[in-house]
Amino acid sequence: MLILCEKPSVAKDFAAALGASGKRGYYQGDGLTITYCVGHLFELLEPEDYDPKYKKWTFQDLPIIPQPFRYQMNESTKDQGETVMRLLKSHAKDEVLIATDAGREGELIARIALEQAGITDTSRFRRFWVSEALTAHVIQEGIQNAKPLSEYDAICAQGFARQRADWLVGMNLSRYMSIGNPPPTFSTGRVQTAVLSCIASRNAEVKNFTAVPYRELEASLRSGDTIIKALLQNPETGKSAFFRVNEPNLLAAAAECKDGKIDSIDSESNEKKQKPEKLLNITGLQKAAFKKFGYKPEETLAIAQRLYETHKCLSYPRTPSRVMGDNNVDLFREKFELLQRTFDRSAFCDPSLISAENRHIFNSTQLEDHHALIPLAPVPPEANEKERNVYGIVLKSFFTVCMPDFLFKEKSLRFHIGPHVFAAKIREVVQLGWKEAFQEKDEEEDSGEKEQEVTGFDEQNCSVASLKMLEKKTAPKKEFAIDSLLAFMENPRGDGEEKLIGLGTPATRAEIIKTLFAREYLTEEKKKLYATDRGRFLLEQLSESAELKKMTDVAQTTEWEQRLAADPKAFEKEIAEYVARCVSQTDGAERAAYQRTPVGECPLCKSPVIETKLSYGCSAYKTERKCGFTIWKTIAGASVSPADATLLLIGQKTKVKKCKNKEQKPFEAAFALQGGKVVFVFKK
Repeated sequence: MLILCEKPSVAKDFAAALGASGKRGYYQGDGLTITYCVGHLFELLEPEDYDPKYKKWTFQDLPIIPQPFRYQMNESTKDQGETVMRLLKSHAKDEVLIATDAGREGELIARIALEQAGITDTSRFRRFWVSEALTAHVIQEGIQNAKPLSEYDAICAQGFARQRADWLVGMNLSRYMSIGNPPPTFSTGRVQTAVLSCIASRNAEVKNFTAVPYRELEASLRSGDTIIKALLQNPETGKSAFFRVNEPNLLAAAAECKDGKIDSIDSESNEKKQKPEKLLNITGLQKAAFKKFGYKPEETLAIAQRLYETHKCLSYPRTPSRVMGDNNVDLFREKFELLQRTFDRSAFCDPSLISAENRHIFNSTQLEDHHALIPLAPVPPEANEKERNVYGIVLKSFFTVCMPDFLFKEKSLRFHIGPHVFAAKIREVVQLGWKEAFQEKDEEEDSGEKEQEVTGFDEQNCSVASLKMLEKKTAPKKEFAIDSLLAFMENPRGDGEEKLIGLGTPATRAEIIKTLFAREYLTEEKKKLYATDRGRFLLEQLSESAELKKMTDVAQTTEWEQRLAADPKAFEKEIAEYVARCVSQTDGAERAAYQRTPVGECPLCKSPVIETKLSYGCSAYKTERKCGFTIWKTIAGASVSPADATLLLIGQKTKVKKCKNKEQKPFEAAFALQGGKVVFVFKK
């Protein structure tokens, strides 16, 4: 039997479980061969590989729709690709077990390999479909329960359709939007463009927001020595405490409720519990690492990959799941016992929660591709600081999920004073549970509604101690940061706040954000994300056409995902027709060419200084002047923003920046421009 895995580490697990020994690129045992891909062994051809004429980008050659799509072997994994091809061809008529990852991408990787090996008869092929940790027992049970490969044809079709649709959109619309514009390419994609649009829309919403003053009337209610706060409810809106300035109902309540007499009280009490956060998936880890340490998503993924591959102390990182499989209780308990001395608050854990009955941790029905992130061994001494930091986030998550629930009694109160109603929510803690472990350092944040924690407040014997008019202003939504953007991509909302299908996958979201930065569509200032002039220009050009504008619509992107799942062939055909409509609307002759906004005037020749990928340079560098004035975007390890460049060009200095010298020793200095060169300005 031949077993085809997706990655070397999985093949190694299979070999250990089945008693196979290692060869170059595969393992062998008694009547058994195990080999592996290294991710995608094959990639779709570029347009010019179909026809050399496509090397030159012209409107006349669009749309480019290959019939059929063709593949070529990835050069970076060519040796392993040739090994896999040789083994597949030699075992084509034997029993073959496909054991790539249990998901759409894993299925696609295997099916492309079979296709490229020329295998058409898969009647003897079975599919190993397991997302749990690959212990020997899980592997053997998974092999016994393997189903015919044909039962996974539907998910295979989805994988092919999604890959081809992304190629059609990317290759055609990127060319269409780039022709007639200066380099670099105006890359356009089904997901990345929609994400860029969301960021630009939020930027515009914040920039154009006008604060509206409003008032709230707050009553301090006393019962013995305990005081709680309650807000006057607006009778026009029902539950809202928002009042327009000098609104009659507000002024009347302020005048009529001073005597402290409460006519009646409505109360509703509920016992509630709050479980600790579930185990982390890769998106959760990326959000936490950015929030705590400022690590970019792609950096966190790379660190997690090293912890998995090199240090072997972390489970497979590219996982979308936040649970373990039903069969992973023993594995979880083993790691708990191994690592509990390494976590300073493990004493707050309840080991009895490590049970198959605890669906908060063990739930195979919620597994996708791989189980949640867990630590597998202590972090080794040779791990660097960043690796220790990321490992620490996972370690904390692993032990926190084993802590008891936070239990409390919640009470909703409504105080009637004449025609006026004041509302408050209070809660009394019954059991701190997991929150007890983090009280001193206040590390855990409660994302739920902030309620007043009190003990012994008797609403039947209370009075109004004082009234206070609160002067407030409406505030805009916050600009996206990396963590909030990842959260939005995971759970996007439409214009009507309806929940939509996620943008990208946990494994691709970091790459999407990285691409937006690399394409100069996105910039970051003080952890806030902003669409650049270049990014806004692309969105403006797409908005010139109703068809092209669909690329900027999150709802449209998620609708395409739904159609992909429902009928892959129809979806691929629809995308091909959509692309054809987009590129046939105009020859681009009237399209406005992108003009970079100057950041200032060149001190040497007075020409505009424009932003490029790596620097801010004189626009006259290609003219007869050949002016070479440049301000690099990174100087001594410190970033120079467009605003910094503008300050330098008008003769001012930047703020003090954290720099590093050639020996990587840190120092602090501001930047200034002298004689056309950037110099350091040190504090005396």
